[in-house]
Amino acid sequence: MKPIVKMHTVICALLLIPAFTIFAGGAKEISGQTDGPEEIVWWHSNSGLLGQATDKLVKEFNETVGAEQGITVTPVYQGKAADVLTKLRAVMQGKDAKALPDIAQLDATGVIDIRDYDRLLSMDELMAGTGYDLGQIEEGAALSITYKDKMIGMPFNSSTILLYYNKDAFKEAGLDPEEPPKTIARMAEYAQRLVAKDENGRVERYGFAGVPTTYELTAWIGQQNGVSYLTDMRNGHDGNPTKVIFDENGTMEIFLSEWEKLWQSGGLVNLTSGVSQEFAAGKVAMIAASTSNLTTLLSAIDGKFELGVAYLPKVVEGADSGVNVGGGALFALDRGLDHQRAIAQFIEFAVSPEQQLQWHVQTGYFPVNIGTYELEGFKEHVAKNPLFQVAIDQLHDSDPRVQGVWIPSGYQVYYAFQNGIREMLETGKSVQRTVQDLAAEINKYISDYNRMNQQ
Repeated sequence: MKPIVKMHTVICALLLIPAFTIFAGGAKEISGQTDGPEEIVWWHSNSGLLGQATDKLVKEFNETVGAEQGITVTPVYQGKAADVLTKLRAVMQGKDAKALPDIAQLDATGVIDIRDYDRLLSMDELMAGTGYDLGQIEEGAALSITYKDKMIGMPFNSSTILLYYNKDAFKEAGLDPEEPPKTIARMAEYAQRLVAKDENGRVERYGFAGVPTTYELTAWIGQQNGVSYLTDMRNGHDGNPTKVIFDENGTMEIFLSEWEKLWQSGGLVNLTSGVSQEFAAGKVAMIAASTSNLTTLLSAIDGKFELGVAYLPKVVEGADSGVNVGGGALFALDRGLDHQRAIAQFIEFAVSPEQQLQWHVQTGYFPVNIGTYELEGFKEHVAKNPLFQVAIDQLHDSDPRVQGVWIPSGYQVYYAFQNGIREMLETGKSVQRTVQDLAAEINKYISDYNRMNQQ
């Protein structure tokens, strides 16, 4: 029987060899040293024209730098920006780090969730060993994603807010199409004149459409008194906000007083959705919207009227600090797979001067790499398409310290502003009471968050 036992032992040993081989292969994969290309997973919210631009960017990387370096980027569309955040938050709360993406594209509402995450790789950390100079990123864009003096993400789909207007409607109303309004008070005058009615007195075209939300207010509050903020802690860039300050420094009262004049002109319609579509259809003569809307609007208008693009009007004369940088950024995550080198390679490619030129032309987002502006291709593009230059000029004329707000319950705050302003206009509530109510509601969101998170 002993020979049989020996043979059984040999067979067991042989059977274990593949298992050890598989385990060794798994260990190689965890360390990122696979025989095939390293796969970098990128979660994003880009659809339509943005989706096409994303696919082109990834394809060019995979066929060039990726092929040379043994890296393959896999883009995964996860829905809207809020959907990306929801799915990412669910994975972050779990224990399986490998379920994370290597890169997540988020907007400002996602920063609160990710900024202190222990698997977040700041750009300072990620690029430290690559020799990449973060100084080539636009200052305003870099500061827009800086938290406690650390650049926690890479600006990518960066934008500012602009005034879009219908030049043909301006001419029809006897307004100079080359002289768009430079203040909200002036915008109220224009809006009144731009209203068009049918023979029965029904409005066929309003002068301006929209209800301000966090994005617009960040600029309209921020441009006052040199530089101002909606909350303390420099709009959350120095730490989590503890309270709003727009009620203390008088900036919200000044803004709402001017906005009330726009409403009283009769030229404002309080649309909260479909604003761009109404504008493109000629039913509204002016809107405030992101830089990124330019390409889409040009396509939607399709020659029906001449599009005008201008700086966002100031709240009042002397509010000269400009606008903040909005949009989104790429956040790098450590999945425990030693992908940092590959992630850095792709991010560096995505924000290179040449790729930022392509991204800008295809999407309307402004280039975040200052080297893009020196490219002949860029100069030729804006010479042929001067509307694209407006956002860039506005950016460079703005104080980079005007920054977006990182605030808990970001979507609730968004709707608090929108609902509060609309209520003021439609019910006759006073400006002062509206300021008090907005401050109380948003302070409660901040307080509840800080209490639950022991901050």
